[in-house]
Amino acid sequence: MCTSGRNCMFFVIADKILSLYICTHTERDMKKEGQHTGMKNIVLLALPQVQLLDIAGPWDVFTAANRFLNIDQKDIGYHVYLVSGTSEKVIYSGSGMPLSCSHTIYDVDFPVDTLLVAGTTLSVLEEISHDLYYYLQNIKSDVRRLGSFCVGAFVLAKAGLLDGKQVTTHWKFADTLQKFYPRLEVNVNPFFIRDKPIYTSGGVSSGMDLALALLEGDFGKPLAIEVARHLVLPLKRAGMQSQFGGALPEYEIMSPFTKEVRDFLKDKLNEAVTVEYIAESLNMSPRNFSRVFRKESGMTPGRFLEKMRLDQAKNMLEYTDMSVDMIAVKCGFSNAVSLRRVFLKNISLSPAQYRKGFKTTE
Repeated sequence: MCTSGRNCMFFVIADKILSLYICTHTERDMKKEGQHTGMKNIVLLALPQVQLLDIAGPWDVFTAANRFLNIDQKDIGYHVYLVSGTSEKVIYSGSGMPLSCSHTIYDVDFPVDTLLVAGTTLSVLEEISHDLYYYLQNIKSDVRRLGSFCVGAFVLAKAGLLDGKQVTTHWKFADTLQKFYPRLEVNVNPFFIRDKPIYTSGGVSSGMDLALALLEGDFGKPLAIEVARHLVLPLKRAGMQSQFGGALPEYEIMSPFTKEVRDFLKDKLNEAVTVEYIAESLNMSPRNFSRVFRKESGMTPGRFLEKMRLDQAKNMLEYTDMSVDMIAVKCGFSNAVSLRRVFLKNISLSPAQYRKGFKTTE
């Protein structure tokens, strides 16, 4: 207790100065780290046949953050808007659920901090009005961040907003995105990629990984951790997106020549296969075979063979109880150490870690 009015007044003033100093320096430090105070308008842009989790997952991340932020402050956090990429406010998800949007791209009447395009089917993109792409091109300079979930990357690419950028998308469509838009650098491995001011994420649930990263950038890692715990998610998942798909592209999209080589090799993965051996079986010289194969498949014969062996090893880890050593031998690796090295290089998981996460339940 203060013994004099003068001393009390001194401590009150000192306390106010200290509080102001802390607030000022905290805000300055947040800005220095690329974080931002205040309310931010987030637009989740949806198209017909949208994946529900592309909307619901990130929405829950941002709104959960609000609940933690608003305990102490009322003017900080996110306003999240579901905006239709068509002229209709009610659109239907890929599972048939109707979604009621607050706005369409034709009547957005508020400043947008971050716009994120949700995924849909590739066939829907052919039916979308060019107005959507004009809208994205026009809003680019007005927003702090643009991004996409899953196949939403195709929308940004068609609008010409990803040229020269490193991006990702659902692992199943990465090769298609690269083929259609060669000016992009498509990396199928990460769950999300930041190439400022563009943010792209992989398949479906990767949208939550991206949303958590955006939250961390806005309000710091402690809050992002709290939200991740609340949603029972890791702040950063182990491994890579590519662990969920095959190491090789889908068989259906391979060229006829690549299919022929793949069919020839599928029963010989545990053998010592050489380029000379494959070329001879196709009545080609090793040099010509290597040149043609690389042109047709986009990779060297050796890399292709390694990926075939990797896919077979993943399958055996999922569906059999064979030891890792035995699987290594059956898949053509010299030993378990070589198999482990290939797993770590391609998906950042060891064979044992992969088996633990992907082996079928019984």
